[in-house]
Amino acid sequence: MAVYYLTIILLTASGWAVTIRKNEKKAVFLYLTGAFLVLVFLSSFRYAIGFDYFSYRNIYYMVSQWSFGEIFSIHWMEPLFFIACKLSYLAGCSYPVFLLLVNLFLMFAAMQFIYRFSKLPWVSVFLFICLQFLAHDMNLIRQSIAAAFFLLAYPSLKDRKILPYTLFILAGGLFHNSLLFVYPLYFLLPKKLNRTCTTALLLLTAVTYIFFDPLFSIIRPLLPEKYAKYLGGYFWSPNSFSYVVLPVLYCLLIYLFRNRIEDPFLRTIYQNSALYSCIINLFITKHFILERFAIYPFIFSLTAIPEIIYSYKNKECGRKPLLTYRRTLLLFLTFGLAYFTFSAANGYHHVYPYISLLKKSCSAPN
Repeated sequence: MAVYYLTIILLTASGWAVTIRKNEKKAVFLYLTGAFLVLVFLSSFRYAIGFDYFSYRNIYYMVSQWSFGEIFSIHWMEPLFFIACKLSYLAGCSYPVFLLLVNLFLMFAAMQFIYRFSKLPWVSVFLFICLQFLAHDMNLIRQSIAAAFFLLAYPSLKDRKILPYTLFILAGGLFHNSLLFVYPLYFLLPKKLNRTCTTALLLLTAVTYIFFDPLFSIIRPLLPEKYAKYLGGYFWSPNSFSYVVLPVLYCLLIYLFRNRIEDPFLRTIYQNSALYSCIINLFITKHFILERFAIYPFIFSLTAIPEIIYSYKNKECGRKPLLTYRRTLLLFLTFGLAYFTFSAANGYHHVYPYISLLKKSCSAPN
C-alpha cells in the first residue's frame, strides 16, 4: 500500500506547491505532465493486480493468432479492443508493452480533461487516485477505454453538439458497449429537475429496486449475449449497503454546495451526475456488476469538487474567505481520503496492495 500513499502525497504536495506560482498556466501544464508520467508508470509497471489482469493477458495472446476476419466475426459488437490487441502484437509488443500503450491513452484523456476543465488541477489529480478512477483503469481495461472516450466527448456535451458527442460514444462503445447505455446522459444531465421530477425519479428508483430481478428477466433477452455469463456468478452477487454510504455522501455534498457553482448549466450537470451515480450505486446492493455504469456520471466529480473549493478562493477578500476556503478544501480532501481508505480496505477491484513487475516471479502464478 505504501506506493499508493507515496503517490498521493507526492502528487498532492507537488501540485499544491507548483500551481500556486505566478505563471499558473505553465506550472499547471508541467505539473499535469509529471502526474501523467507518474500515473502511467504506476499503472503500467503492475503485475497480477486487478481481477482481469490474467484474463486480458490471455485474450491478448489468443487474439494475436486470429485473423481480422475472425475478430469481426466473433466480436462484431466490440471489435476495436481486439483489433488494437492484434495490431500491437503485429508490431512486436509484449502484453506489458500493450498495457503501457493503453495507459498512455487513458492518462492522456484524464489529464487533458483536468487541464481544460478543472479549476484546481492538483485537487482533481488527488481525486483521480482517491475516488478510484486509477484503480478502475488498472482492472477494467476495456471499460476504462470507453470511459476515456466519454471524457473526450464532454466538450461536445457541454457545448450541446450532438454529432461529435455521438461519434465519440459510438467509438468508445466499440471498445465496451456499456458506454452505449449511457448515451442518454446527453439529454438527462443538462435537464434541471424540479421537485415533481425528482420525486418521480426517486419513486421510479424505489419501484425498480424492489422489482429489479423480475424486470431484468423481461429485458434480459434484449441484451447482448455476453452478459449471460455474469448471471449467477461472482459479479452478480450483491454488495453490502456500506458501499452506498460514500456515493450518498458525495451526492449530499454536491447538493449542499450547489450554489457555489456559478454556471447554472454546470450546476445542473454536476447535481444530476451526482444523483444518477448515487442511484446506480444503490443497485450494486442487488448485483455488483451494475457498479460499472456508475463510473460515467461519477467522472464529473473530478471537476465538480474543485469548482466548489475554488469558489471560496479569494486572497484579496481578507482572512475570513481564506479560512473558509481552507475548511472547504479540508472537507473534500478528507472525503477523498475516506473514499480511498474504504476502497483499499475492501480490496477495490483487487488492485490493493500494489504488486510490481519486479515481484513477478514470487507474487503470482504465470
